[in-house]
Amino acid sequence: MAGSSPPAASGRIFISYRREETAYPAGWLYDRLADRFGGRQVFKDVDSIQLGDDFVEVITRAVGSCDVLVALIGDQWLTITDAHGRRRLDDPDDFVRLEIEAALTRNVRVIPILVDGARMPRADELPDSLVKLVRRQALELSPARFEFDTSRLLKVLDLTLAEVRTAQDDPALEPAPAEKVPDPTPGVVQETPAPPEQEQQRGPPAALSPPGGARPPSAGGVPPDKQRRRLSTRAWILAGVGVGVVLILLVVAIVANLQTTPSANEDVIDRQDATEAGGGIDVVSTPVTSPDEIRLTGLKAASGSDPPSVGDTVTVSYSLTNVGDEPIQLEYTFVGVRNPAGENRDTEDMNEGRVLAPGETVNAQGRRLLDGAGSWELWPCYELSDGRQCPDKWQVFFILAK
Repeated sequence: MAGSSPPAASGRIFISYRREETAYPAGWLYDRLADRFGGRQVFKDVDSIQLGDDFVEVITRAVGSCDVLVALIGDQWLTITDAHGRRRLDDPDDFVRLEIEAALTRNVRVIPILVDGARMPRADELPDSLVKLVRRQALELSPARFEFDTSRLLKVLDLTLAEVRTAQDDPALEPAPAEKVPDPTPGVVQETPAPPEQEQQRGPPAALSPPGGARPPSAGGVPPDKQRRRLSTRAWILAGVGVGVVLILLVVAIVANLQTTPSANEDVIDRQDATEAGGGIDVVSTPVTSPDEIRLTGLKAASGSDPPSVGDTVTVSYSLTNVGDEPIQLEYTFVGVRNPAGENRDTEDMNEGRVLAPGETVNAQGRRLLDGAGSWELWPCYELSDGRQCPDKWQVFFILAK
């Protein structure tokens, strides 16, 4: 394909469509995406398959090299048949099926595009290999409002590609290094042991005496006995400050607990009083633990405007920690969503197949486009390998889109 070199910050996008029903929308969309991200970064067809090539492998490689797959779904996408009257989606060698299967298998971000009033398929209408498609956040594309719908898609792609680049470029978060901890015992300052490599950098321990038993003077000529008294006083001061901080935290925790609505399971809070604030969204971020011994912390939600309105994308982030004694096998994490009509609009899956060791934490997030006015329900969630899910509407919060 012809096109200028892509911007340094762009990513690769694969457009999946059926020529029989969505060729024109795919062409329009390709032109717009190529203008935005560069023609070489947008793939619309796999026309380079040579005689003798394994087209399954070619498609799998092409999709696997992309960051996002955009799947155009028209009103005949589910029912279109081949020359023998068989439904195309039921054919394991169908190109569209192969493209989406490859994206789902390789954990490529998939965005369904509903063309000209088409509806999102149900799980029972799809082959087993495509069932996860129904959990992907969909966008609508109508010729009557092509400019508006395309601009919404570009916003989503900008955000998605930025997140993909961040995930590829940033190293995994490491635990904070051990710090000195004051001990309230008079005259004693304890220090947590350092890793071997740090010990090698320190040189001889200060507590060791030189030959003959003489104690070395401290920095600045302060006698050792006076230095110990200074350290003792400092330890008592730090201990007092620490006790004061603990008391303040206890008071805050008690007040927060009194303000929390109790339920049958004290770790499951169903809040319906969330409001928009400061360009973000107010949520109940109190840590809670599910019956599966998975602890939820760091719940946050934000959108592009204050208050959120139709056309904005809401990003929900949170962390899950295994607080049990056994490893936990995640099937995936996601954000549960119900639109104002009560329809399921759950976000894309993350952390598929992740195993959490005891004490291990995983970060998760989900994004949802507010494509309708009214009250939206959102909550963080997970599914385990045995089919168990998070408590119903875990830490739910509400968004009023106008």
